[in-house]
Amino acid sequence: MEALSPLDDVARLGDLYDAIREALNALLHRKVNSIVYILDEKSDVLYADKEKKYAAPSKGIIRETLETQQFHVQSNDVASDPVIAVIKAQCKPPSSWNPKTVYCLPVTDEENQKILALLVIEENETVEINKITPLKHKIVGCYRRLCKCHRDSSSNYAPSNASNPTAAIGKTGDKDAILRLCGDLYDQDASRLQLKVIRFLEEQTNAECAFLLLVVPETQELFCQVIGGLVLEEEIKFPGPNSVFSLPLESKKPMKLEDVPLDKRKDIENFVGVKLKSMLCVPVSSRNNDGLIALACVVNKKDAENFTNDDLQAILQCFQYTSTVLTSTLAFQNERKLKLQTQAMLQVARNLFTHLDDLTKLLREIMQEARNLTQAERCSVFLIDKETKELVAEVFDGISTNNKEEHNEIRMPITQGIAGHVATTGNLLNIKDAYSHPMFYRGIDDSTGFRTRNILCFPIKNERGDVLGVAQLCNKKTGQHFTEFDEDLASAFAVYCCISISHSLMYQNVLAAQYRNSLANELMMYHMKISPDDVEGLLSRDIPSVALWGVEFDKFPFPPREIPEPETPLCVLAMFEDLGFLSRWRIRKDTLVRFVLMVKKGYRNPPYHNWTHAFAVAHFCFLCIKNLNLQQSLDDIELFALFVSCLCHDLDHRGTNNQYQVASKSVLAALYSSEGSVMERHHFAQTMCIVNTDGCNIFENLSSKDYTTVLDLVRDIILATDLAHHLKIMNSLKEMAKVGFDTKNERHHSLLLCLLMTASDLSDQTKPWDNTKHVAALIYREFFSQGDMEKSLGQKPAEMMDRERARIPDLQIGFLDHIALPVYKVLADLFPASGIVRDTVVDNRRHWEKICALIKIRRGGSCEQMSYDQILAMEEEEANAEIENYNLQNQKQNGR
Repeated sequence: MEALSPLDDVARLGDLYDAIREALNALLHRKVNSIVYILDEKSDVLYADKEKKYAAPSKGIIRETLETQQFHVQSNDVASDPVIAVIKAQCKPPSSWNPKTVYCLPVTDEENQKILALLVIEENETVEINKITPLKHKIVGCYRRLCKCHRDSSSNYAPSNASNPTAAIGKTGDKDAILRLCGDLYDQDASRLQLKVIRFLEEQTNAECAFLLLVVPETQELFCQVIGGLVLEEEIKFPGPNSVFSLPLESKKPMKLEDVPLDKRKDIENFVGVKLKSMLCVPVSSRNNDGLIALACVVNKKDAENFTNDDLQAILQCFQYTSTVLTSTLAFQNERKLKLQTQAMLQVARNLFTHLDDLTKLLREIMQEARNLTQAERCSVFLIDKETKELVAEVFDGISTNNKEEHNEIRMPITQGIAGHVATTGNLLNIKDAYSHPMFYRGIDDSTGFRTRNILCFPIKNERGDVLGVAQLCNKKTGQHFTEFDEDLASAFAVYCCISISHSLMYQNVLAAQYRNSLANELMMYHMKISPDDVEGLLSRDIPSVALWGVEFDKFPFPPREIPEPETPLCVLAMFEDLGFLSRWRIRKDTLVRFVLMVKKGYRNPPYHNWTHAFAVAHFCFLCIKNLNLQQSLDDIELFALFVSCLCHDLDHRGTNNQYQVASKSVLAALYSSEGSVMERHHFAQTMCIVNTDGCNIFENLSSKDYTTVLDLVRDIILATDLAHHLKIMNSLKEMAKVGFDTKNERHHSLLLCLLMTASDLSDQTKPWDNTKHVAALIYREFFSQGDMEKSLGQKPAEMMDRERARIPDLQIGFLDHIALPVYKVLADLFPASGIVRDTVVDNRRHWEKICALIKIRRGGSCEQMSYDQILAMEEEEANAEIENYNLQNQKQNGR
């Protein structure tokens, strides 16, 4: 190649520095900042100048390259590398630029595994390392030439003696020389063995360069590991039948340069790194069969225009003796490579399977192993959320997912970016230049200062071929980009990732089952014992009419909390009967009795979320069904599920909310926190526990389809009691009220059930003031109890939970304005008959406003150190004063 010609004219090692830099600029088609370190044969030290002032640093990228004898690239924290100071010092005048990427390439004499030179390039653009490969080969030959010593001396760098007729094999071949070559082929490393054979061929044919193209019999692919005296850092592999070498591969006949089309010769020149003047390509057959094992190629005969028949015979004679050694060495190397891969993968499996108990730790281990296997700088792992069709990353390598919360997850659409492409197509993606790829988003690089050069992104699939997740590797540390070998490693590694992730998820399910079992045992010990006498006593009574508890029982203003608690189970039976559920769903009376008593027993006794609350909620549901003609809007099974859900919606409530369960790391949080709605999921689980208890299954006579439907409905309705869920669907509820309820719209059915459940759950706010104000006292007793427990854990409770900070009237007005009133306004828009409910809530709000005004007048707006009873007493005092003034006015008028 013309770019390498300056090296041919170099006569002294000191002149080699400038010649190499000139060749670098010519090969890369631009001027680059570079340092050339050349080995001083006397001191065995690498120097960056012929005056020997700048020895190679013992730190940074130079040290990594010398230790591994592999190409290295550094794109982060570049300015601190010692080699940068040398580059700046050699610039005339000295430079003050800020480098972004440094490449360090070793030039190694593979025959004795000695580094002869180091090429250090600083460049802000991507450097195509493959363009420099011919230069490395040329440097090795030039260095040997300049050492001016003979092969039989103590130096390793004697010039070739191919031109010496006494050292070369004769035209017909010197069998003694071949035997000496065979005796020297003891290496177990195929690359070193090829170096010796190639050197032998160059000497016998007096060629400028020789190389072997090894044949993969199964695929007819060709791959090359050594060109001349240079062992390639990454073997070159390409399909043989479609290449310029297809003629000798298919015909098994030699090929000369004349046989190569003119437009194809450039490909060979780029491959070899020299300009073609002559060439001979000889197929080498196996001794065991007619299959080819290699194509032996020699280029540019030095003492003639073309290679002769004697050269052909010399090559054939060489491989007649060496082909067996070559094939066995290649087979041994492949076996050793396979063994090392297997051992590495077994170690990977051991490392991964020790973290099955923690998915986050497992993902971090996957990232670490992926980096180690492929020599990548960073790695990220995304899992697929099939429900939301999103990619989820809980851990990032080197980049925190959130500046404040290290473990916050990041979600992105499954169709977005490189990871999304791999997740949706299931195909591996190897990107050699990230910034030039249309799917790469460089915003993260710009914000973090990290520079992504190349990416290997591969899918993690299960045994059915479904993609579970995606792993994305960034920046190959020991090469310009990720290789085909890295792709093969990643594909094999993905199998272990899939197995470990699947087992981790399975392990979590097993743990969840254990938690459920533990919780169920606790529940059975604490709750699930009802007296046979209680069952018999309730079963012996006839189910009365609901009118037994008052003619206003089925009217919205009726306060269900005034019914004595011992009578509430019978009242529930009466509501079941009045709504027609016993006959419609063929519920046995004894089954219903056990179910109701078990549900009552299933409630603990916190101040508010207890059986009385559940009874009040079920009663409001009863009122809605009776007064709003819900039979015309909802199906029978939906009404049945709604009423049952109201009874069971707070089963085993502990008087604390979801946030407290998570903060206190309770058993419930361990079981349900990953799914959200911790308490609501527990309430449903306890409902199922009761349903599955002998003699309590009120759904036992439903058809299989109806049974599945009612359980799904009960689950969805109970989960809807989470106010977070309600707030998410509030806009949809308003929209439904605006356009009108559509009985044929399944989404409307679901929304209406959620609305009715929430309206029932908050129904204490719809009762007359004298009733609702006392219920509020129960709520704040429960809130303050949780606040006290949070303080004991060292946490700061929310204002409404803190008895020292809570401004109850303001909190109640805020609750009514933002939660309760919007619910009952939507309900009134859908069902005008419920307008009385909305009006009662508005009236109760006026009472709280009046109390706020009194506190402002009498205490300057502060209600600190005031108990709830004292707050309510202010309104009663005001009311008594108004009555007294009224009586005085009447007395004065009567006195006249």
